[in-house]
Amino acid sequence: MRWNIALIVLLIPLSIPEAEPVRKKIVLVEEAKSITKREIQKASGSESEKNPAGGYNANDSVVDCFAAMEYRYTGGRYVDEPIQFRLLCPNEIQPEKTYPLILWFHGKGESGEDNTRQLAHVQSTIRFLAGKEKLEFFLLATQCPTDNPYWDVTISFDGQGDAPMTIAHEILEATLEEYPIDVNRLGVFGLCSGGNAAWDYVNLHPNRFASLVVCSSSPKNEHPESFVKTAVWAFNNEDDPAVPYDHIDRFIEKINEAGGNAFLTLNKTGEHDSWSGALSNNRVIGWMLLQSLEHPGPPQGVLCYHRTSTELFYLFTLPLSMIVILFLIGMVLRWKKRPVDET
Repeated sequence: MRWNIALIVLLIPLSIPEAEPVRKKIVLVEEAKSITKREIQKASGSESEKNPAGGYNANDSVVDCFAAMEYRYTGGRYVDEPIQFRLLCPNEIQPEKTYPLILWFHGKGESGEDNTRQLAHVQSTIRFLAGKEKLEFFLLATQCPTDNPYWDVTISFDGQGDAPMTIAHEILEATLEEYPIDVNRLGVFGLCSGGNAAWDYVNLHPNRFASLVVCSSSPKNEHPESFVKTAVWAFNNEDDPAVPYDHIDRFIEKINEAGGNAFLTLNKTGEHDSWSGALSNNRVIGWMLLQSLEHPGPPQGVLCYHRTSTELFYLFTLPLSMIVILFLIGMVLRWKKRPVDET
């Protein structure tokens, strides 16, 4: 009898069906590649290359920094549609650690199905995406299709849900589920028509994003209270023929009057390109990563990025060494000036 009971106990685990593995919503298509210091320098000094469609192509070295991912989307005209996008990840994801994430909205000219053009103009900040100066964060970049280049437009006739912004939102939610991301340190970056989408997107999700950077774009909504919890930094040029800066300036003032933290950097020239300067000279990526819904980061205009060992040497070690040397010289001069004891 005892042997029968023991046998039953041993067979119980065999009779329990194995739990089905959790199906990941995001699938890796191609891993990111390592790029050399020379490639970083070459890309950072390059200009965005125009394509026949009137938009821009992404720099190959920038594309290599990002992994190619795929997400299956159902909504509107799509049924289990494989949507490809790009994801920048930290070099080494530490256990029990979470990282900030930036959602990227490209301009109209970077629409397509190649899963690369949406990264056009990113070369201005490539040194923070790779190499020794790489910042540890996620950057998510989806792409509008060629036949629907505007983020907020739904073109299907059988239902809602296939606007590129809606798809980007669903992919963002899946990314937050599957990767160690700090939900208090989410940011949104948009340029040109993607900047318009960024304004709209944060307005649709108030109190969720810690930072918003918009370049050469104008807000459509009149709800400044939606941006009170979000640190906003807008960039524009006075001679931009497509985006009047006075409307942006007034909206920035309304956000601040509502209790927010918003700022406009206005350049004299540059026409319809304020993003190159924003990404290269002002180090806005580092500023975005330091913003948090729990603990607001530094104000706009502060250079926020980690230092290389060489920069740290010149910033701290060299001045300290000079102080020590001057102190020793002073001690020697004092010693030489002491009166000689003639006795």
